Amino acid sequence: MKHLWLILFVTIFPLTCDSTEFECEQHNISECNSDDKKTNIRVFNNSDYDFCNVQISTTAEGRNHGEIKSGENTCYRTYDKAYNYAYVSLIIDGEDLVIQPIDYVGETLLGVGYFTYHLDVEIINNKKQLSIYATSD
Repeated sequence: MKHLWLILFVTIFPLTCDSTEFECEQHNISECNSDDKKTNIRVFNNSDYDFCNVQISTTAEGRNHGEIKSGENTCYRTYDKAYNYAYVSLIIDGEDLVIQPIDYVGETLLGVGYFTYHLDVEIINNKKQLSIYATSD
């Protein structure tokens, strides 16, 4: 009888665990908004991966841009200040990735207008690495 349970467990358990399927659990997503008198930023996923819980922080203010599929972009969200790069935190298939700027000394503010942060992922030494740059829309 013990062998029967072991055989059932060994054959059924792998069917219930699909390690390739990651479900993105969204956290508090910031509202879409824009203001012609502020810096408005959207995020473009320039990678082959789907992003989950994309957090963008410029100076002290942060926004959750939510889930961004490969090749897609978000709506705009307003920021009081933003630079050509920012703090980024996101999840790819359950793996946390972060860009952590040290400071913005000598950097120029993007200013008033509409901008897109382009996020990409490269594999360097078998590890995913994020990159970011801004363009004016």
